[in-house]
Amino acid sequence: ATRDLSDCTLYTSAYPCPMCLSATIWANIKEVRYGNTPKEADRIGFRDDFIYKFIQEGSKDQHVLKITQTGHDQSIETFKNYVEDSTHEIY
Repeated sequence: ATRDLSDCTLYTSAYPCPMCLSATIWANIKEVRYGNTPKEADRIGFRDDFIYKFIQEGSKDQHVLKITQTGHDQSIETFKNYVEDSTHEIY
């Protein structure tokens, strides 16, 4: 199995939503071909622009989403295991 899809092209029905765009970048996909625009997605009720704005502003609006770090000592072990199972370096 590979985590690197840099030799792949993603075909999608619309410009990638924030979640799909993040997954695409993490997978190292270098090309996306899409059919429908973000404005068209907005017309049918998708909130992509709202999410992009939240991210651009530093994800600090706690009325939208409260984000708090907790359990670092336990969760860092997951990263250490990931490094042991791959060629990635931590930090």
